[in-house]
Amino acid sequence: MLDLERVESVAVLSVWMLEPNLGALLVKLRERGYAAARVRPKSLGGYEILFLEPPGVIAIKGLTYVLYNPERRVLTIEGHKAEEVLLTLNEVEENLRGVGNNPEKGVLFYELQAKAIARGSKWAIKKEVETKDLLGLNLLAMPTSFVSADDDPSSNRWLHLEVRPLWSSWSDEQVRYEVVLIYRDKKDKLVETLRRLENIMGEVLRRATTLLGT
Repeated sequence: MLDLERVESVAVLSVWMLEPNLGALLVKLRERGYAAARVRPKSLGGYEILFLEPPGVIAIKGLTYVLYNPERRVLTIEGHKAEEVLLTLNEVEENLRGVGNNPEKGVLFYELQAKAIARGSKWAIKKEVETKDLLGLNLLAMPTSFVSADDDPSSNRWLHLEVRPLWSSWSDEQVRYEVVLIYRDKKDKLVETLRRLENIMGEVLRRATTLLGT
């Protein structure tokens, strides 16, 4: 069995049908203490965003970043702590509503991505993991990956868990593993998962792994 050691990074992505009003959003975020990218109006209409950092960072507050991918119309909140990512997500969407972009109507789907470190003995993978009561979907094993047993990767509901050993620790008594979780669902379910992220990831790992030879 693996024990979750720490969550290293968290990101929430929202995919929009049409590009939100980023120019007005950045002005609002700057008023709320964010370091925000500069917006340069174009002579024939529209605007150009001068990103703070590549690729696509439009605002920063503390250790939390707001990114935008114009080709895919993906707005991402990324950070190291789930509670700070959730706070920034709420602030960004509150300000988007204030400039006429309602996420409830404009977002196609949300996706939660989390990366963590776990440790434990060398382990064997079960063929199926019961996680429906935690996340609404069960998992099927694919070597060191688990994918949703109920939906496909192109749907608005998707669950993927990958566990990779850090090979430099393989000879140690306690091996360390990198754990990647990708969870796509309705916003309210992702927010609830975000609030209990460490507990949920720890429980998923407990169910997904077992000691070798048992």
